[in-house]
Amino acid sequence: MIRSRTIAATAALCLGATVLPLVAGSGALAGAASTPVCSPKALASSKGPVTINFWESMPRANGEEMVRLTDAFNASQKKVHVNLVVQTSYQETFQKYRSALSTGLTPDLAMLTDTDTQAAIDTQSFIPAQTCMSAAGFKTGDLLPRALAYWKVNKVQWGMPFGVSGPVLYYNKKAFTAAGLDPTKPPATLSQLVSTAKVLKAKTGAGMGMVLDPWHLFTWMATGNQVSVNNSNGRTSRATKASFNSSAGLAVFNALAQMKKDGSVQTNSVQGASRYDNLLGAGSGKFSMTIDTSAAQGTIEQLLATGQYPNVDVGVAPMPKVFTTSSKGGVEPGGNGLWISKRSTPAKQAAAWQYEAYLLSASTQAAWSAGTGYIPLRTSAANSPSIKALWAKDPGFKVAYTQLTKGTQDAATAGAVIGPFEDVNGAIANAEASIFVKNIAPKTAINAAVSASNGIIAAYNKRLGVK
Repeated sequence: MIRSRTIAATAALCLGATVLPLVAGSGALAGAASTPVCSPKALASSKGPVTINFWESMPRANGEEMVRLTDAFNASQKKVHVNLVVQTSYQETFQKYRSALSTGLTPDLAMLTDTDTQAAIDTQSFIPAQTCMSAAGFKTGDLLPRALAYWKVNKVQWGMPFGVSGPVLYYNKKAFTAAGLDPTKPPATLSQLVSTAKVLKAKTGAGMGMVLDPWHLFTWMATGNQVSVNNSNGRTSRATKASFNSSAGLAVFNALAQMKKDGSVQTNSVQGASRYDNLLGAGSGKFSMTIDTSAAQGTIEQLLATGQYPNVDVGVAPMPKVFTTSSKGGVEPGGNGLWISKRSTPAKQAAAWQYEAYLLSASTQAAWSAGTGYIPLRTSAANSPSIKALWAKDPGFKVAYTQLTKGTQDAATAGAVIGPFEDVNGAIANAEASIFVKNIAPKTAINAAVSASNGIIAAYNKRLGVK
């Protein structure tokens, strides 16, 4: 899949329906002190190449680039061999991983989506990346602080960011021109997005396609510099209450209701057969705008190059901020992080870290970004000749990087960490859908989502024996 976050099928991925070895302690870091050392000496003393299994979740162009990078790593040295095991989605990866906890057949390295962070910690089956960083003397250097921040919980770096993305606005410049709008001035705020969609629908018949992805709500909260759950977005201690029914969250729900009233938006679910309808509709000319992950851009460019969509000239703009463009806040990071198994041998753990360090190098990040549309995670990668050339040729690829480096650096822009994140996402998606299907008032809908989320979080924490 190309979207940074999706909603799990209701029962299949529910923690309550899966038997897991969950943390019995009282905080997000319970069990961290017993993690083994990720020692480079264990790898150095191994005879022959150490083979590690890496479960990854990249589709299409992104998956092809993952293969190229891994082949290059394997060819660059003789100490480590990475065996890619391709999964069809982030959900499949984590679902299979949790099932493997009972069989012992876990991978040495796993690519998990950002929303799996707290649940991954709660399995007590991963080494904090910080352990390997300390053992190897790894310095973060010019890695983007906000990218690192998402996978840092209670001051411990658990996963390492890799495929980091952000939601961006895709729009058809030709449709803007036809509607009498300036294609060089796409909407920069949520209120401008609503008014622009109305004009586009009235003038061209093609308004906005919107996937009901809760990730967008969380990102809008971050652009308003407001946390979505308590305890500093679940970062200083475990989240126990949702708080996205604040002024920023209500502004989002009000905007959804207004676009429905205007008849300027058509929605689709983030799961199932219709999950890409907003992107496909933008390609066919059915929609003039949509919001989706920057990680889709590589695939979009591939499709446009086929000549199937002659009436589309794609523009890429930052995620419109929930309030004014001068307000504090910023776009939170999304995407995936890399996690090293506690159950692997020290040699395999060190091997996995060596591969991670390669993936985070400036040259690899430049190649990864150019091939996929994911954000280059180092400023040195962003300043490389290949990325500079790409951005000069297609400025749209620079948008997600720029918006991730701007704005406030705090708990709000780091993003929320929630144990039962997928179930909370489901509650939000249901509430958003109720506006369109049942004409539920925005305030009623968002309060219902918060109430449902609080119950989901409380039940999850109770199963873990924490408060």
